[in-house]
Amino acid sequence: MPWLILIVAGLFECAWVIALNYSSGFTKSVPAVLTVLFMVISMFLLSLSMKQIPMGTAYGVWTGIGTAGVVIVGMLWFGESKDVMRILFLLMIVIGVFGLRISSR
Repeated sequence: MPWLILIVAGLFECAWVIALNYSSGFTKSVPAVLTVLFMVISMFLLSLSMKQIPMGTAYGVWTGIGTAGVVIVGMLWFGESKDVMRILFLLMIVIGVFGLRISSR
């Protein structure tokens, strides 16, 4: 269960970054409020997962999910570059997250 909580925390990290983008520097109220709400949920879930997952592993996986997720959303939704090098480095992040998962107790 802590791993599922951590994955959901990572997804909320993606959500707050996307909402932040839509907030236009906190000038649009609904996306700004969603940004803060998703941040709080993400951090709360991260803290719950850290009760059973080592801090370094939990944080690394959380940030990895957030980073990879936002890069993928940027490529698919916001028209960001799909350059081969970006995809290669994205794959390295995913491999690193998976490696942290399989190497933790």
